[in-house]
Amino acid sequence: MKSRLISLVPARRLAALSLFALAHTACVPGAAAAPAVSPGGLYVGYYQEDALTNPEDPTPGAFVLKLPEEDAAFGGAMYFTFVGCQSSNVGAVKGVKAGTALTGTWSGTIDNSAQSGAYTGTYDKASGAYKGTYSVSAGKQLKNIEGCIQYYIAHKGMWEMYAVEQNQPASFKLDLAGGQVSWRAVPNTAMTLVYVIDTAVALAGSGNPIKVQTILPGPVTKFDLRGAKLAKGKEYIVVALANTAKAQRAAFASKRFVAP
Repeated sequence: MKSRLISLVPARRLAALSLFALAHTACVPGAAAAPAVSPGGLYVGYYQEDALTNPEDPTPGAFVLKLPEEDAAFGGAMYFTFVGCQSSNVGAVKGVKAGTALTGTWSGTIDNSAQSGAYTGTYDKASGAYKGTYSVSAGKQLKNIEGCIQYYIAHKGMWEMYAVEQNQPASFKLDLAGGQVSWRAVPNTAMTLVYVIDTAVALAGSGNPIKVQTILPGPVTKFDLRGAKLAKGKEYIVVALANTAKAQRAAFASKRFVAP
């Protein structure tokens, strides 16, 4: 049987060689790529129902996520209420961030019917946006709220979101004055989604942060916020998405403000 002294010598030499090899590899450019990362923070955006499979009324709506800086679980909300005679329809979003990828599920009640689905997405460094797709487990459905609204729930769609006040294009901005939010006219706008979120609730990553949401048909360029019943002195974020007749983004913007 070999002595303990003799058996340790080769092991020490191998360890030294291994450390040398690791150090040498670390000095070689491109030898070990850094893990992909994506930013965290509060992100606001929209989901857009698929226009090809739901041509009747491909509607956009609010999508808000509070993302961690590192790989971890997160929460957020999707919102499905557009007129005052509807009940408050919010989908609670849960997910996991891993590198540049987001995966998760959403669930909630849409006009007295339980709904849920899955979503996936990735961070696009070039645009600074998170983008992806979502699905509705129950498929396409017709909803008829007597004396209020009739619409289809699409069985799938896409989503996109940006950091607060990261506008697309950068020249598209929101202005607030006299209790109204306004924006410049964007060519080919067929409708504009406007919503307001409670910043504190959104940062918590749970609960319903949406204070008001509406869709304005045609080339409208302003919306009165006074009906949203905002608390004086509290911070909110207003968001506007201008959409074309083909349900594609023409412009997107968000703005922080303190309710007067």
